[in-house]
Amino acid sequence: MDRAYPATEELVQHLVDSISAKIFNGAYAPGQKLRQEALAEEFDVSRTPVREALRQLEIKGLIVQQPRYGATVVAPTIKDIGANYWLRGELEGMAAELAARWISDADLKRLQAVHGECADAVSALYAEVNASGAAVAREAGPREVAARVATSPQAAAPMRHWVVKNQEFHTLIVRAAGNPSLERIIKDLHTDYTRNILNMTVLGMYESRMQQNIAHHAAIVAALTARDPAASRAAMRSHIHESGDFVVDWLQKRPPGRKPPR
Repeated sequence: MDRAYPATEELVQHLVDSISAKIFNGAYAPGQKLRQEALAEEFDVSRTPVREALRQLEIKGLIVQQPRYGATVVAPTIKDIGANYWLRGELEGMAAELAARWISDADLKRLQAVHGECADAVSALYAEVNASGAAVAREAGPREVAARVATSPQAAAPMRHWVVKNQEFHTLIVRAAGNPSLERIIKDLHTDYTRNILNMTVLGMYESRMQQNIAHHAAIVAALTARDPAASRAAMRSHIHESGDFVVDWLQKRPPGRKPPR
């Protein structure tokens, strides 16, 4: 029996989001079959919205469907991820340009506050890392220090806080653009797999890279505060493209067998 949702469209979107989340967190692994009847039972819905949700997930590139074989979870290649960041840079750059024209004073103030929270999270993160392993930080290279970040229980909270606030920073700008169609496209790009990739690669961001990220955000805030559309677009575009370069490089240098499949 279907759960009570206001409309079929909302039910399908709920399924898309829920199945996507399970793909991201590994509950549905690459290569796993997703059977309509099993999904319908798991989410307590009929097979009709499941069928439509799978169609949308295929469009997003998260699954493939074949006649008589059903749906199978797929994983993005490194090339796919790089292309995703490139497209995000172009689209979020456009959103920043529009936001420079339309962002309210209240939203701009909130954006400035979120930027400050991102910077505070990075400072707290590396204060913990440096305090708990000053010798390692002095003697090791950037990747060894990044490994300490990944394994430090005290670093977990500021790391999570940065991820949340980084997402809020970008969401505020996209919404301030005042273009629902553009917002929806950008949201789909995030929903596909970049949020999951961000959660992984933050573990490989050494301090100078994190500080560079904060500097990028500062440039974006400055351009928006100045109500400069061209500078806002350029700053956002550069920020995301450079982030994409870092992510691709990080993925390419991972140990064999841990890269996304080609």
